[in-house]
Amino acid sequence: MKKLTMAVLGFGQRGKLYADIAIQENELVELVAVCDRNLDKVSMLIDKYKVKAEMIFNTDTAFFAKGKIADMLVIATLDDAHYPQVIKALDLGYHILLEKPIALKKEQIYEIKNKANKLGLKIAVAHVLRYTPFYQMIKKIIIDGTIGKVATINQTENIGYFHYAHSYVRGNWHKTPESAPIIMAKSVHDLDILCYLVDARVKRLSSFGNLFYFKKENAPPESTENCLDCQVDCPFNAVKFYQANPKWFNLFSQEEDIKAYFKNNNSNYGKCVYKMDNNVADHQVVSLDFENGVSGVFLMTGFSNENHRKLTVHGTLGEIEADMDDGIITVKPYGKGKQVISTIDSVDKISPHAGGDSRFFIDFVKALIDETDFITNINYSVESHVLAFTAEASKNNNGLVHDLTEEWPNYGY
Repeated sequence: MKKLTMAVLGFGQRGKLYADIAIQENELVELVAVCDRNLDKVSMLIDKYKVKAEMIFNTDTAFFAKGKIADMLVIATLDDAHYPQVIKALDLGYHILLEKPIALKKEQIYEIKNKANKLGLKIAVAHVLRYTPFYQMIKKIIIDGTIGKVATINQTENIGYFHYAHSYVRGNWHKTPESAPIIMAKSVHDLDILCYLVDARVKRLSSFGNLFYFKKENAPPESTENCLDCQVDCPFNAVKFYQANPKWFNLFSQEEDIKAYFKNNNSNYGKCVYKMDNNVADHQVVSLDFENGVSGVFLMTGFSNENHRKLTVHGTLGEIEADMDDGIITVKPYGKGKQVISTIDSVDKISPHAGGDSRFFIDFVKALIDETDFITNINYSVESHVLAFTAEASKNNNGLVHDLTEEWPNYGY
């Protein structure tokens, strides 16, 4: 079997994950080059990942100047870098595994899709939920007709108060236009999985949401600018959270002394959640009217204790209740006993998305080797991005209903 070579652009949480999967799947793919602006990672890349020193780059300019040095390129950089990096990578002839979002403008997304197709290159967008045993089982139940025809579908993404504070108040995705709006940055996964399960395009869409809580007027009177100096009993205290959860701290620092880091570094990650310059919504709801008559609702909230997804599907002959965090799917045919299905045993430990990451990565690699298709091809993934852009536009215009019937003829596969 042919073995692919792989380069990674952006060795943060997601880039490192794909490198770890590549090590695990070393018969299929070999990591040969990495580009990351953090020079502290060089020794780790050489020692653990066996990347040659001359194949470690500090800027994407230096990386791309080398030409095509691998069969496939993982792009796991910040949102605003995706478009120019993907265009350069396509011009060099790379197949691409691309973290979402594809780009920050709709016209850029269409341009990338069309360019990849014209050049005969494959782009896999990291809609990893499609590959989870959890959602694949739900898809199977729907196709089998156990609950009849789907009438309504409701997906809730509970981001988790800690995850929301880390990523969307203090972190890289806390402010537009520097990053994508949260409905794109976090929840394009969910819009994609709803389309995947319903198997129809959205005819009309409306959305409501706002930044409800994480703003200056809600700060406790005695709170300080930085959590290190603050005496308020607060669930969002950064020092206490990162001390209790060092893996989250290691996403942005390799320091061992957390208090010392926040004392000597003016990082956003140590600032009060009420006194940041964040502007993305902390909750949002999207109403979806599908072409086949199904009504859908998606709810995103930063106000939850755990980080998990819940799904309810109502059909003409039964319903499904499912919790991704527990891996439990409950099927309730009308007038019959319920069936409880667990998918947790089929989840590998390396994947944070309920087993979807490894399956997504391996499927794409095999598709490149065997020259076959895969279910997160950019030709399919554009759709969820269009929905996210439209939802944000609706939210910003008092929930204006958008008719998408004129969008899809221009979309095509």
